[in-house]
Amino acid sequence: MQETETVLTYVEPASRLGLRAMGCLFEVLIWGLDRERSEGVAREALAEVRRLDRQLSHYREDSDIARLNVLASHEWVRVEPDLFRLIRTCLEWSAETESAFDISCGALLECWGFHRGTGRVPSAAEIERALSLSGYTRVYLDEVTSRVHFAAPGLIINLGAVGKGYALDRAADVLRFYDVECALLHGGQSTIVVLGSPPDADAWRFPIRDPRDKSRVLANVSIRDAALSTSSYSEQYVEADGMRYGHILDPRTGRPAGRSVLVSVTAPSGARADALSTAFFVLGPEKASTFVQCHPEIGIVSLAEDEHGRAELTKVNLP
Repeated sequence: MQETETVLTYVEPASRLGLRAMGCLFEVLIWGLDRERSEGVAREALAEVRRLDRQLSHYREDSDIARLNVLASHEWVRVEPDLFRLIRTCLEWSAETESAFDISCGALLECWGFHRGTGRVPSAAEIERALSLSGYTRVYLDEVTSRVHFAAPGLIINLGAVGKGYALDRAADVLRFYDVECALLHGGQSTIVVLGSPPDADAWRFPIRDPRDKSRVLANVSIRDAALSTSSYSEQYVEADGMRYGHILDPRTGRPAGRSVLVSVTAPSGARADALSTAFFVLGPEKASTFVQCHPEIGIVSLAEDEHGRAELTKVNLP
């Protein structure tokens, strides 16, 4: 993920509180309430982020996901209903994106070493083995009992490509419960969820910058009551034999995605924006554009390079 520059030219918020979770800084900014009330609401929203970090993290041995990854290859495992619905939704998104987004490819991430913040280039045999332990069609669901089973021994679910957006959505639900109408929430600035519009503007506006030249603005994105997520491998990669391998893997091949440099997606929810920014990065600009043209609620800014290294900029459904 790349940080999307959140230059706040708006009036000072009533509160701005942060929390480190899921490997990044989450912040909640609220306008329109008095300071004491807004800070109390922001703390509750961040408490929901902290709870979900404990539930969704594959790094924590006591998380629901860690327990699922240990047991689900051997037995049917009951999970909390909201988590079950999240897994089910992710499998649906895998189907509609031709497997370009897939939470079941944790074995591939471990194979490449990116899940620990490091990287290595695995052998072809290692990649093939990891592929045999991956694939969303190997995740079985029991709708009646909210139970999950893996058809492949050693399959690993990793929610890193959707977890931040999902946590921001749930935190935003807390704000709505308390009738907050003007707020901005972000996770590491790569995923942003906004409520309403700024106190002195008709929409929240964010510049999308070229990761190869941060002084170049590719597009200015405007959103209201929506989310923005950006995927880029500019800062996470491994180099070997003169080649640079990005951390965003194609779940279908087990290798880093091809021509994409950056993808920013606007969507109604943070989880949807998160998942699609990853999927579109893998699919490439042509297939991503086709998808977006059939989904008017989704917007995209895509920067890719052709086989000669020439830049290709694509913008669809942006206001």
